[in-house]
Amino acid sequence: MAVLMFHSIGCENENWYRNWLSVSIDHFEHFCKYLVKNNYETIFLDEWYENKNNSTKKNQIVITFDDGYLDNWVYAFPILKKYNLRGTIFINPEFIDDSNEIRSNLNDVWDKKIEQTQLSPLGFLNWSELHQMQTSGVMDIQSHSMSHNFYFHSNNIKDIYNGQPQYDWMAWINQPNRKSFYAIESQEHYVPNGSPIFDFGRALGLRRYFPDDELVKYAIEMYSNNEELKDKALLIAKLNEMLNTYPGAYETDEEMEKRYRYELFESKRLLEENLNKDINFLCWPGGGYNELSLNLSIEAGYKASTGSFKNKPYFNDETGNYKNIPRFAMTSFISTPRKYHYMENPYFLVNLFKYHNGNTFNKYLYRANKLGLLISDKIFK
Repeated sequence: MAVLMFHSIGCENENWYRNWLSVSIDHFEHFCKYLVKNNYETIFLDEWYENKNNSTKKNQIVITFDDGYLDNWVYAFPILKKYNLRGTIFINPEFIDDSNEIRSNLNDVWDKKIEQTQLSPLGFLNWSELHQMQTSGVMDIQSHSMSHNFYFHSNNIKDIYNGQPQYDWMAWINQPNRKSFYAIESQEHYVPNGSPIFDFGRALGLRRYFPDDELVKYAIEMYSNNEELKDKALLIAKLNEMLNTYPGAYETDEEMEKRYRYELFESKRLLEENLNKDINFLCWPGGGYNELSLNLSIEAGYKASTGSFKNKPYFNDETGNYKNIPRFAMTSFISTPRKYHYMENPYFLVNLFKYHNGNTFNKYLYRANKLGLLISDKIFK
């Protein structure tokens, strides 16, 4: 019984740093047609939980979407409804859009109310859209924790900020009220150029490190005033020398547990209260968790979470009822060290699903595609 992981639908060509998270509408619709033609039944996680070990349920799958992107309403929801399929969205309440109106989606296009080019898929879902999807029976809403943040976890400086898009999460921390707009507005100015970037990771898998304010202030001033220290290597070396004087600090055990409880308990509470439903399942953002956060998720009342295979021993609570949700990533791209390559074949997602389902031919087809792209990268770099 496969559980599939999607994020975004239909935004692969949008001007958005994380557009590689998006599956094209063409790929997604061909995949939905394949599921219907081959008599697959899409189920919610409650049914998955009850039938997880039932070997007779091979044609049941779970379709999940992480993060709560607006395109889940604009594109994914109407397409799933069209083919009588179902999906699950894992939501971070801190990213929920604060608007109230229900925005246009493909249903409005099919009803000839607007043109498809008038749809605006970038952004995040609001409570009104979440409620309408939840009550439709097409989508089920579950928890993705509160923040989806990255945090520093050591005093090792690895980079200096000067607007790199991969550090967009730093703006989420500095201006949390603008998190839901990060895909549709420039947020570089929320983080001062010259800010030191330390080793970082996922919020629920680490003890947070706080740089000393004086060290950060010095780094920003040096970067803006001293042309020589705009050389990142020189500035990092200089800052590392200052760490003996300004070492920073780590959160205490009590502070870490309080933060974890906020992430796990508060997200569950808000989603349950606003959507009038039980929240029983948790998706760890980026797969980041540890023994403490996992034990707290059990205490919070989650029945299962998306843990990784390597940490499977953690999934042994006293009752034996807490389960791991293994998932397969579904994407329109093949990633190489050089770039993300969009795959034009409209059946690429179907073939990827067959690969995940153990089809040997599709496994070798995928590997041949990737090898060809790796060779191409080297030839045309």
